[in-house]
Parts: sequence; structure tokens; C-alpha cells
Amino acid sequence: MKESCRLLACIGLALTLSAQAAHAVPLIPDSLVSLPGTTVAAEPQLGGVIQVDELVPFSFDIYHYDAEAGSYDVVGAISGTVQVQVVRSDLDGTMDFYWRVFNDATSTGPIGSFRFGGFPDSFQNVNFRIDGLGEVDSISAYRFSEAYGGYVNFDFGDALVPGSSTKFFFIDTEAPSYQRTAFYDLTNIGQTAASPTYPMYAPIPVPGALLLFGSSLMGLGAAVWRRRHNA
Repeated sequence: MKESCRLLACIGLALTLSAQAAHAVPLIPDSLVSLPGTTVAAEPQLGGVIQVDELVPFSFDIYHYDAEAGSYDVVGAISGTVQVQVVRSDLDGTMDFYWRVFNDATSTGPIGSFRFGGFPDSFQNVNFRIDGLGEVDSISAYRFSEAYGGYVNFDFGDALVPGSSTKFFFIDTEAPSYQRTAFYDLTNIGQTAASPTYPMYAPIPVPGALLLFGSSLMGLGAAVWRRRHNA
């Protein structure tokens, strides 16, 4: 009887972990979604231990096209820092990838978006944290079509003005490990100018993880059934 209770408890825990994914904001290819913000209290799987915490400076020029002269002139520059974090979830041991963008007070304009590529197609939850540092929300995220499935834009609207910073925005993945194989850049409003690209961390996907998880649930259920009928 006690062993059956333990097996049922394991099934309950597994179902609980699965149900927490219902809080996710899914990104369907070729779609734009609004981000409502979230907290660890609402999504406990986001709590964890920081594995990587880096500050990466960036800068890029803003140009204006002079039609009369037929040339582009530099009219300003945007600079700042991206805080890059990788967090291992305390709840399920998987990796979450976080970013926070700082726009220098000396910049000549707002930052419009943070965009990245080369990210494996294994993420399930995109959002931003309202229970941490920063002032500016990530108002939306756009995932490109399947041919560019690992490319995503986080948009800040026109709120990331000089001297401000975003709240942490993130991707919650099912991967148990990570590597430095993706890249990102930042753009101005309208994406008429962009920073150089910078390397970033990405999950190492485990394609069979979900199938294995489902098989484990089936195996646990069958074990409980056998024990009940053999008692």
C-alpha cells in the first residue's frame, strides 16, 4: 500500500510539473505575442541557481540618409550593456536563459528591440519578470517562420530611452545543459540600425526528453495498476 502511495505521489509530481507549463506564453512560428509578465510565485520552475552572469557592453551608430548628397551621415550613437544569465531551475533542473538591457544615459535615442538567432527550437515559455530589477517591460516577442525557427525578437516599444533598463526577459527551456552557440544584436526604433552581433548561450536540446517523460508516466501508471490487481 505504501509503495502504491509513493508511486501515485510520483505521478502527481510529474503531472504538477507538466501543468506548470500551462502558464507559458508559447511562440508559434511566424507569430507575434504580447507578454503579460510573470513571477516565480506564479511559475515556480523559474526559481533556480545562476550558472552564468555576464555584463556585455555594446554600441552602434545611428545614420541619416542625405538624399541630396546621396550618402549616409552619422547622427548619433546608442550604447549600453546586456546582462546575460543562465539559470538552472530548482524544480526540474532545466535551463532558463535571461537577458536585461541597459541603455546608457549618453545614448542619442531609445533601443527598440533585442533579437537573437541560432537558438535551438526547444523552448516553450517566453515572458519577462515583474518581480525583479528594471523599469521597462518587454511588450511582445516575435518568432520567425520555421526556416528561421531559432530567431526571435523581443520588442520594448519606445520605452527603453537613454538612462533606462529593461526588466529581465527570458526563455524557459526543457534542456538540461547549455553551450555558447547562439548570437544576438540590438536595434533602434524601426530597426534601421543595429549593433554588431554578440555570442550568447543556448540550450543543448534533448529531442527525446518529452517522449521519455510520457513513457515514464505510463510506466508508473501501469505499475500502480499491476500492484492493485495483484494484491
